[in-house]
Order: sequence, then C-alpha cells, then structure tokens
Amino acid sequence: MDKEPLACNPWLMAHRGARDEAPENTCSAFERALTYPIDGIELDVQMSADGVPVIYHDATLWRVARSRQRVSDLTADQLAQMDWGGWFDAAYAGEPLLTLEKTLGRFAARTRLFIEIKASATNDNDRLTRRVVAQLARLPEQTPKANIYLLCFDLGILRLANELAPQWRCVYNVPERQPEHVIALTQEATAHLWAIDVPIGRLTLPLAAWAKGRGLKLCTYTCNGPRQVAKALGMGVDAILTDRPGWLTGHLGKR
Repeated sequence: MDKEPLACNPWLMAHRGARDEAPENTCSAFERALTYPIDGIELDVQMSADGVPVIYHDATLWRVARSRQRVSDLTADQLAQMDWGGWFDAAYAGEPLLTLEKTLGRFAARTRLFIEIKASATNDNDRLTRRVVAQLARLPEQTPKANIYLLCFDLGILRLANELAPQWRCVYNVPERQPEHVIALTQEATAHLWAIDVPIGRLTLPLAAWAKGRGLKLCTYTCNGPRQVAKALGMGVDAILTDRPGWLTGHLGKR
C-alpha cells in the first residue's frame, strides 16, 4: 500500500460538501464545495431497499422528510420522489437524490472522494460494501485511483472492502467513545489501512504518534473553528475535514 507523504499537507476536505451553505450530501453541496480551493469531499453511502447505494448520512429520514423510516425501508424510486433540499432552504426545494453512481460519474475524476460506508446494526453491511465496491469497479480506467478512499467505523467492513478491491485506500473512522482503543490494535489488524480519522475533540499526541509510527496517515473531523484548526495543525494531521470549506480555506489563506 502506498505510504508516501501527501503532496499537499494537510488536505482540506469538505465534510458532506459545503453543508453550511447547501443541503448536505447533495450535488449542490458538492458543487458549492468545489468553488473553494479544497482537496476533496467526504460523503456517506447507505443502501435502499432494492440495493441501490445512495448518498445520505442519518439513521432515519427525519432530516429531509420528517419520517422515522430509514433509507433501507424504501426503494431507490421511492427515495427519488422525495425533496432532498427543501429542508435546508426553500431555494433548494426539489433537490434530487444523489446515488453513488451519479456521484462517481460527476465527481470522481474531479476531486478526491472520502466515501464513508454507513455500517449499522440495522443494515446489511456486507451487501452494502459489495455494492459500493461493484460500483467503483465501473469507474472509467482513466479515473485517478488516488481519488477514491473508503471510510468506515467498522474495521471488519474495511477489511472486506480491501479483500474485494485492494486498489482503494481504506480509512478507519475512530469511534468518539474511547478512541484510545485503536492504539491496542495489532499490526495485522491495521495492515489494510491507509489512514485513521479521529474526532478533533479526541485527537491526542499519543494517537498522532501511534498513527505515524504505524505509517498511517492522520485525518481529523470536524474542524469548524480556529481553535480546532490550530489543534489539528499542531498535531501534524494529513487531512482536515470541515463543514465550512469556504471559511476554512479563507482562514488558512488559500486562494
């Protein structure tokens, strides 16, 4: 696995797009994020009832439709009939559902994508992972391999993804509760990882040193203010995830 230093340090990643300016995990949020000098976009993938990987973060559809149903309760066609932007602002009413296929087709050749597989106790996580990998296999050959990253809070899912498609880089989302447990992981348990992604409030010098000692890149989320950014930079992180890409790039003097 490629372990060379990042060309630009740190990367600035738009968490669910420019979610402070547009409805998160939508085409509008991603396009808005790309108006700034960022290095990539983080997004979330779940699976519809009929097995289509779609872009959405939450456990239920309450945010967009005031419904306690889950993405996995509805077919892709049913989900596509919903308004995915009006909840944020009337200007985005009628925003369409993004599928992983559409997202890859529009953005994979343009920027780095941190694709989080939303594993949960209520989802068929193995099937979702296989569907995501199968979709990635359809990418045009000219798509830069270094543009695709798979994230998950479940190490087992990342191990499966790596077994199915070792060409994609895997990033372990370190749980916010007791993040220090990652330090106890064996070399074998982390051999398939490219990086760890640690909540900024839980990022410590021992965690940073452990990652670098293992040859892993260090990412952190979600940095939305000066103190968080200063802490991330002080820890020598390789990627900063933010909900406010416009603010962050301006704060760091990017042009």
